[in-house]
Amino acid sequence: MTVEEALRKEQNKAVLSIQSHVVHGYAGNKASVFPLQLNGFEVDPINSVQFSNHAGNVEFLTLPKRYKYVKGQRLTNVELTELYDGLKLNAINEYSFILTGYCGNVAFLNKIADIVKDLKTTIRL
Repeated sequence: MTVEEALRKEQNKAVLSIQSHVVHGYAGNKASVFPLQLNGFEVDPINSVQFSNHAGNVEFLTLPKRYKYVKGQRLTNVELTELYDGLKLNAINEYSFILTGYCGNVAFLNKIADIVKDLKTTIRL
């Protein structure tokens, strides 16, 4: 790696974060975007879901309260494709890092894999 390439890599602290979002509480993008920004990263969040609260359905989680109901929306792999295509068409899909979290199904996860492959071909680091 040349000095120029190393400097470019150091300067590009752009993160594409594809994770969940909750209105009440902290999980996924709601918990990760701000700390990353405090540490000098530019973060573009895509919410894989937007829920009223954390589902709390994993036994090892130490949530203060488990909720009986969870309401909200799930982003589909088609909608994720649409969002990423908008970034790509505007040439603003230059990310050095990708952060992922909750994926609702295999098709959504496969689309994330496609995005990672595309980013590897477009970023010159």
